[in-house]
Amino acid sequence: MMRLSTTTVRRLIRHTAISVGALLVLFLAAVVIWLLTWSHFPDRQNQKVVLSISKKLAPLLVTAPQPLWDTDLQQQGFPQDDFDSPYLNWSAPNTVALSDSMAAVTFRRSRYEGKQFVMDGNVVALSLATGSVVTAAKWPGDWKGKKMLAPNWQKQIGVGPYVYCCTPEGQFYAYSDGYLIIKNGKAIGRGEVSPAAVQVVLKDKKDYPEAVFQTGCGGGVHSSSLSSDTVVITTDCGTMYVVGADGHALFSDSFPGAEVKFGGASRNGKRFVLALSAWHSGDPRYMTDEWLVVYDVEHRGPVLALKSNPLPYLQSQSALSDDGTLMLIGSGGHLKLLNVPN
Repeated sequence: MMRLSTTTVRRLIRHTAISVGALLVLFLAAVVIWLLTWSHFPDRQNQKVVLSISKKLAPLLVTAPQPLWDTDLQQQGFPQDDFDSPYLNWSAPNTVALSDSMAAVTFRRSRYEGKQFVMDGNVVALSLATGSVVTAAKWPGDWKGKKMLAPNWQKQIGVGPYVYCCTPEGQFYAYSDGYLIIKNGKAIGRGEVSPAAVQVVLKDKKDYPEAVFQTGCGGGVHSSSLSSDTVVITTDCGTMYVVGADGHALFSDSFPGAEVKFGGASRNGKRFVLALSAWHSGDPRYMTDEWLVVYDVEHRGPVLALKSNPLPYLQSQSALSDDGTLMLIGSGGHLKLLNVPN
């Protein structure tokens, strides 16, 4: 039996060690490259969505008007953190409203009374002409009672307060635990029934062609009323449809990869707002960009687009005047009023 020399054994051990070391280096390099590629993928996806939306809205973004006024609401108690307001995507449009002469914004603010956690409802009324604060009101909400009535997924964050325009007398009314009539910024009455003159009821989804609601991405479908016979359909696939009384789409738009949320409508049903947002995936995921776009039903397309600054936590507050010629937006504790071009 041939015996290996000491020198040969040493060479074999050296070659084996070098080979194993080289394989280990290659493995580690592959892992590093994979991790870098994986971590960079969300960035590329986000940049792709942002670039696509920016390019599509570029002509409207260039002509976006300057605000008529910009009011800082933090001096009125508007929370500076993200916990209180806006607190849900779909509730953001219901936290601002416009009348013929005033604007109103509502928010909640958390505090402790001893060891008890309390969330107050707040409403601020502003002059539509100047943006100056006319008056403000605060009321303690029955948050414990509302949480008991809310669905499980809402119990931890509460419900309301919201503000709407208008009663038959032209006054704002707010919903917290029951309806509150707001006159000159003060809560002057309360009831369990909405004081609005007309209640618009959304048509059931079964009234529309099934093709409109086939998202193809496994996401959800959301309906928002424009008038008694027209609705806006948004999907979790980044698409939007305006559906008429006959159940067919009047027009549509698409923003692949973006979140598309309803942002309120004019009372004449001719204009509405969409909030488009791009998000960076991760844990937690976070918003990187938001655009507010005003659509005109008669023109079958957008007439105004602007970039949100500062960014909201979930969705900017937005509202349109009765005829859709004015737009009220809120973000970062600031409330702004803009003209909407024809």
